Amino acid sequence: MKILGASVILSWTMLSACATSYEVFPTTVMKGVDRHFDFARWRAVTDESETKKVQLGGRIVRFQASDDTVTIVVAQLPIVKHPAYGPKDNKKNNGEFVITYQGNIEALMLQPGNRVMAVGTTRPWKVVTVDDISRSFPIVAAQCLHFWNTQGRDIEDFPYYEAGYVALRQETVCAKTPTP
Repeated sequence: MKILGASVILSWTMLSACATSYEVFPTTVMKGVDRHFDFARWRAVTDESETKKVQLGGRIVRFQASDDTVTIVVAQLPIVKHPAYGPKDNKKNNGEFVITYQGNIEALMLQPGNRVMAVGTTRPWKVVTVDDISRSFPIVAAQCLHFWNTQGRDIEDFPYYEAGYVALRQETVCAKTPTP
């Protein structure tokens, strides 16, 4: 009887784990995120001074790290929840934006082609210089970042097992205070 009871509890636990959606950021970080944020409109209005808390993702184009600040140029990609949670290449040029992050990030995660998702606050456009290239970008001052070391491939291209994407290295980092 004890074995049957333990089997029922184990089965219920496994089923509830499968039914739970996979979230990469803590619930407290996601509080206040504008779920209807219009990326195209934000990019079109270069003098927008109103800040919003957003969740955006994409493919890393370039990055620059200096002292304890990381600047990442990102080609925006839509975030999908199924079959893989994260940015998915839709083969469109959705535009680029910059993520600024106060803290240190492992260089492996910052490689061009890797996927990244940020939760942070929008900032007005400004000129950003990365790899001696200066351009004006809309800015997201990141509170938290999640990286997938995809090396340019889609997240769903990696094998999925019940415990997650074991062949795909991922990392989440959160700043104590977002970049101003």
